[in-house]
Amino acid sequence: MSKGSILIYTSAAGQAAPLAGVALTVLDESGTALAHLTADADGRAEAADLPAPDAAYSLDAANTAVRPYALYRIEAALDGWQPLVLDGVQVFDGQQTVARLALLPRGTVSASARSSEAEVIAIPPHTLFSGNGGSGPAPEEILPGDVLSRVVIPKKITVHLGKPTANTGNVTVSFQSYIANVASSEVYPTWDGVPPHASKPPVQLNFPLAILRRADDCPL
Repeated sequence: MSKGSILIYTSAAGQAAPLAGVALTVLDESGTALAHLTADADGRAEAADLPAPDAAYSLDAANTAVRPYALYRIEAALDGWQPLVLDGVQVFDGQQTVARLALLPRGTVSASARSSEAEVIAIPPHTLFSGNGGSGPAPEEILPGDVLSRVVIPKKITVHLGKPTANTGNVTVSFQSYIANVASSEVYPTWDGVPPHASKPPVQLNFPLAILRRADDCPL
């Protein structure tokens, strides 16, 4: 059977220091617990041999019917800390998914929000499978904004939270985070280099638009 794994890192929210001793439960979509783990001194734990769909589904460009990854739920608990749930963790055949959980000390949670109920963070479906979102097709019209005459790698970039016509807000993030998040939403981890149905890796196609546009004129 095809399998993948989840490497879990736990830390205190807003801090780089690892959080040891966190009790972790990994459940499948049916709610069955497949692993009970405890984060070590480095805040690290691994759930191995988790069932996942065959990698062939993610390599088939025509596949729109079979989801090419399995979904898991990670529940984290530690005395003195607000419980946390990470739902919708995607696991691919032969791949290791990294999940980072940042827990809040109970003393920093407002009285109105403090309870035995865990905070739930839901990961949305992968845009390559879900459609109706992500980068979507290339715009037919020329986007506004000046084009620079030379390549400049920005430190930060402003991103529009939705499709170009969506009435949503903008956020400013580091350019490195932008490229990492765009790339992860446009490729499957099972792809080795260039996907079988593309002439170039998607990340190479994202770089020119991002670095030649003036972010102050037109958020991406």
